[in-house]
Amino acid sequence: LDFETANHNRGSICAIGLAFVTNGVITDTKYFLVKPTPNYYDRINIRIHGIDERQTRNKKTFRQLWNELKPYFQNQNVVAHNAAFDLSALRYALDDSNLGYPDLNYYCTYRLCQRAMPFISRFGLKPLARYFNIYLNHHNAESDTKACALIALKLIEKNKVHSLYQLSKKFGFSVGKIISRTRTYSPFSILNWKESYLYGSGLGV
Repeated sequence: LDFETANHNRGSICAIGLAFVTNGVITDTKYFLVKPTPNYYDRINIRIHGIDERQTRNKKTFRQLWNELKPYFQNQNVVAHNAAFDLSALRYALDDSNLGYPDLNYYCTYRLCQRAMPFISRFGLKPLARYFNIYLNHHNAESDTKACALIALKLIEKNKVHSLYQLSKKFGFSVGKIISRTRTYSPFSILNWKESYLYGSGLGV
């Protein structure tokens, strides 16, 4: 998953990238341009992703797209690079549109790489894509989400596990969740101080 935003409002999604993984293989990708809410662009955002009002003025809003998008989130395992940003953007957009939350689990390749690859110093998507020799057109949402998926698959392979859940458990993370019934979320985070200490000391995972 990758979102690009139009302005300082976290819910002002203007582009969405989705990559779908089945049995360790990317089977499809999707890209949506979105009329942001509120509908304006900050210059700094335009400089980052190159999207402006001309490209999205005739596109659907997030609210108008949600019925199409919801099956990609409901009861799914979602992974993003710096998931704290992308999943908060999702929540803000849903709140701003007065839409219900989906139920989902989520994972963060940024946090996982920090724990799994302490021998490197930079964990942004661009340096990690370079490290893994993954093509990246940075801040194009479709390219970013595909790179994120490939990084997740590389981590699973290198650590000899079979899922993001097992990978997260190995490095002491609790799975992030969004919960529709209570309209709440729990972050993708270190399980507790004791497990974090055991990991750091070499006594645990």
